[in-house]
Amino acid sequence: MRKTIVIALVLMCSMMALAQKKETIEIKRTVESWISDIREPGWYMEQRKAWQEAVDANPKDEWAWRNLFCATNGLYSSGYGEDKDKSWTADVIRKMEAAIPDSYTLNLCKCRFSLTIDSVASQRGDFIRNAVKLMPRDAYAGDVDFLACQLWSIDPWNGNVERLFRQSYWNNYYPLRIMQYNRNMLLSMQPNALYFANGDIRLAPMKIIQEALKERRDVIIIPISYFHSDSFMNALYQKLDIKPLAININDYGKYGEEWYKYYEADIIMYLINATQRPTYFSTDILKETGLNKDSIYNEGLLLKYSPVQYDNFAVAMHNVKEVYSLEYLTEPDLVYDSWTTSWMTDTSHITLLANLISKFRKNGDKVAADRLYDILSKCLKRCFTVENTKMKKHFENLLKEQQEIQE
Repeated sequence: MRKTIVIALVLMCSMMALAQKKETIEIKRTVESWISDIREPGWYMEQRKAWQEAVDANPKDEWAWRNLFCATNGLYSSGYGEDKDKSWTADVIRKMEAAIPDSYTLNLCKCRFSLTIDSVASQRGDFIRNAVKLMPRDAYAGDVDFLACQLWSIDPWNGNVERLFRQSYWNNYYPLRIMQYNRNMLLSMQPNALYFANGDIRLAPMKIIQEALKERRDVIIIPISYFHSDSFMNALYQKLDIKPLAININDYGKYGEEWYKYYEADIIMYLINATQRPTYFSTDILKETGLNKDSIYNEGLLLKYSPVQYDNFAVAMHNVKEVYSLEYLTEPDLVYDSWTTSWMTDTSHITLLANLISKFRKNGDKVAADRLYDILSKCLKRCFTVENTKMKKHFENLLKEQQEIQE
């Protein structure tokens, strides 16, 4: 009888432990996805159930509501702005409105997911500002990064933008190599430059360097996705002291599904011509906009616009020798975390810098050539530690060919 009771108690304790096993739901934004550590649907279901129990036990627990929302939205998510009023996530939002109205967590979640009645852009701006105002000092790091970018998109020179990005820096939200990659690009730009990339996800680390480290604040960082935010564009025109561009988005329907590439290219060219500032782009800009590739030159880790031809290889070689800090890429204990951009950073360095190896050798600078080859070779080994893929062979041949080229 005693043995039976003991077994029953053990089973009961085990079941209680399983029921209480709640985990913080990660919503890290990466280049490919809003969620970097995507789990199986069953995991989200378990977490949804566990956090629902926590909410039922304490309806005022904002942390429990946040994770219930994230678990539900992670399982049933769809694009912002759609009519999703009958979804499970919408049901969570409605119950949250009743339990914790005017709270930080409610406003934060409404920034990520809107009911039909909340889909007006101005209302969404109110949610962003309210969430920032109510944000606790110990707010979750991923939420701080999200709100920093959200406020940047509607009120770019608001003082809280600097504060939030500074907090992201102290949270160590982005891996070191991502930060150094962005710092290299930022330091290689000419004074008072414009820098364009598609989406704040890629630009947040560079913005953090400006705001937290106070480096190169003369550069105006412009997410192309923010072209669709009237409040951002109005603030940008004012900052640059230029007249707003008179442009009608409806005129671009003639271009079909890729209309936005031409729309965005026209805005970029207007900003370049109106300001006459040096202008740089992320390296994937050509596939994301309708810009004329004949006026864009590779300067190492980024692209530069120039209406006249120039020796861009000389600039790139200068950047590698005098500006970029690349030794962090050779760290023997550097391992990948869950961020997909970590792998992309290594492959980007190989793709963009490999052709400079032969340039250094042709110039008689064997030391610089060997240094760059050694750095990129270590990137290559780190990229492909699991299997010998075709892509690995491509990069291996690329490095080998560049190293062997003689005058």
